[in-house]
Amino acid sequence: MNQNRRQPIVNCILIVSCMTAAVAAHFTATDAKACGGFFCQQVPIDQAGEQIIFRKDGIFVTAMVLIQYTGEAEEFSWVVPVSGIPELSVGSDAVFASLETSTRPQFILETNGQRCPSDDGDFNFGGGGATSDSADDGDDGVDVLERLAVGPFDVEVITSNDAEALATWLGSNGYELTERGEELIGPYVNEGKNFVALKLRQDQGVGDIEPLIMRCQTGNATIPIRLTAVAAQDNMGVLVWLMGDSRAVPLNYLHVTPNYTRLNWYAGTFNAYASYQGLITAAMDEAGGQGFATDYAGTDFDPNTSLPTVETYTDELVYLAGFPDDADFVAELANTFVFPQDKVLAILGRELPLPEGEDSFIYSVPELLNDTFTAEQLADARMQIVVEINETIVKPLENALAMFDGKPYMTRMYTTLSADEMSLDPSFSFNPDLEDQPMTRRARMDVDCNFGATTWSLTLGEGTGRNGELVINGSGDPPGFSAPTIDQESMWRSERVDTSGPPVTETLRTFGVARVIGADSSGGSNGSACGVGLFGCGGGTVGTLLLTMFGLGLLKRRTHP
Repeated sequence: MNQNRRQPIVNCILIVSCMTAAVAAHFTATDAKACGGFFCQQVPIDQAGEQIIFRKDGIFVTAMVLIQYTGEAEEFSWVVPVSGIPELSVGSDAVFASLETSTRPQFILETNGQRCPSDDGDFNFGGGGATSDSADDGDDGVDVLERLAVGPFDVEVITSNDAEALATWLGSNGYELTERGEELIGPYVNEGKNFVALKLRQDQGVGDIEPLIMRCQTGNATIPIRLTAVAAQDNMGVLVWLMGDSRAVPLNYLHVTPNYTRLNWYAGTFNAYASYQGLITAAMDEAGGQGFATDYAGTDFDPNTSLPTVETYTDELVYLAGFPDDADFVAELANTFVFPQDKVLAILGRELPLPEGEDSFIYSVPELLNDTFTAEQLADARMQIVVEINETIVKPLENALAMFDGKPYMTRMYTTLSADEMSLDPSFSFNPDLEDQPMTRRARMDVDCNFGATTWSLTLGEGTGRNGELVINGSGDPPGFSAPTIDQESMWRSERVDTSGPPVTETLRTFGVARVIGADSSGGSNGSACGVGLFGCGGGTVGTLLLTMFGLGLLKRRTHP
C-alpha cells in the first residue's frame, strides 16, 4: 500500500452529484435508468444537472452531494475522486428541495402607466454514523484503504497508481466503466487521487438513497467536473451553494453576468426564472463555456425559517405514538406526507414484508393489515419502524442542518456545461471585498399613450448590475407574456475574480437602447437574434428546466410490490 496516500482528510477534492432525469426529452419515464454516480452497471445516460452544498470552516470543507437515481437498487453505484480519506455521513434530500426554492433568483417587473384604449390585444402585466472494517492491501494494483457502512451505503475508499488496474478493479467489483470512463479516470489517478466508491447495502432500496456528506481538510472547494463528462448531457445545469465568511467566487472559471435586457420579465417570476436558465446557457457559451453566474450572495437567508426542521419529524413521531393500535399506527404512517413517502415505503417493506404479489396499498388500510399480519408481527414491526425512521430520516436531517449552524454567509452560483466544456475542474474560494448579490432582480416597464399610440420602455433595476439603465424603447402593444426578440448578445460582462480585491474585467459590452416595433426589433449590438423567452434560446433549456423540477422535489417514485 502507498502509505503516503493514507493521510487522514488531507486536501480532499469533492464532487457534485449525478442528478438524473426521470423525465427528459431524450428518455421516457419508463426507460430512464440513470447513473447514481459516474460509473454504473448500465451504460451511463445523460445527467440532467448537479447540486452540491459546500461549507468552509477554517482548514476544513464540508460538502453535501445530492444523489438522484432511478433504476434497480442492485445497479446503483457511484464513484467519487478525492485526495485523502474524508469523514463520511449522510444528509437529507429535503434540504436541497427547500434550499433551491428559497434561494432561487426572483424577477420583479414594476409597471407604470397604461396603453391606449384603442389598442388590440390583451395587456397582461405578469407579475449516519460510519463504522469501519479493516482495509486490504491488494495484489491487483488497487489498495482498499477503508471499508465503511455509511447510512444506506457500503463504501470503499480505494487507491491505485495504475489507471488500467483501477478500471479493471472497478469493473470486477460492479462499477462498470465505459471506454470513455476509463479515459477520464486516468488524470485523477495520475494526480494521486483516491476514490470513494458507493453501493447500496443489500437490504436497502432506491428509496433509501440520501445525499452524501464529506468533510475534508483542504484549501478550496473543487468540483472534479472532468469526470462528469462521462455521463453529461448538453448544457447540463450545475448548481452550487457555498457558505463561509464572505462571498464565494470561482477562481479558475470566469464570473459571468448575463444581459438582462434579453430576459423574459413579462410572464411572472416563475417563468422569468426558466428564461434566466436559458439566458445563462447562452451567456456561458459566449464566455467560452467555462463560467459561473452568481444567483445570490448575502446573509439574509435564514435556514431556521427556510429549511425543514427536525421538530417537524419528531412532532410527527409523537403524534403517531398516540395510536394505541399497531395497525392504525402503520396505516397513519403510510398515509402521512410528513416523512418522505419513498423512504417510508422502503422501511415498511423491510419491517413488514408483504406476501408475494400483494400491493403496498395494504399498508394504508388497518383492516387489510390485520388480515395480512399477526398482532405480534405488527407490534414487533412498529418498534423497528420507529428506530429506522430515527436512524434513516431524522438523523440525516440533523446532519444536513448542522451545515447551516451559525447562519454563515451564503453564495449560490449557477452554470451550464456540456461534455466538451468539462476540461477544467472549477475551484472556489471567498472574497471579503465583494458586495452582496441580491436574490431579487428588478426592472421597470413604463407605458404611455401619446396621440393615440402606445409606447413603452424597459429600465433595468437593482440586482442586474445596470440599475437605472434604459434598455428597450417600444411602440405598439407592450409584451404580455413572451419576450420580444432582441438582437443583442446574452453576456454583458465577464470577469476574473480572486480572493481579495475587485474583479478584473475581461469583457464588458455596451449595448444601445433596443428598439421594438410590435413583434419586430431593431437596433442593439451585433449578435444572436434568438430571443430568450419562456423556453429559452435554442434547445439548451430543456435540461436546465429539469433542474427546476428536481428543485421542487418532482422525483420519480418507484412502485413497490
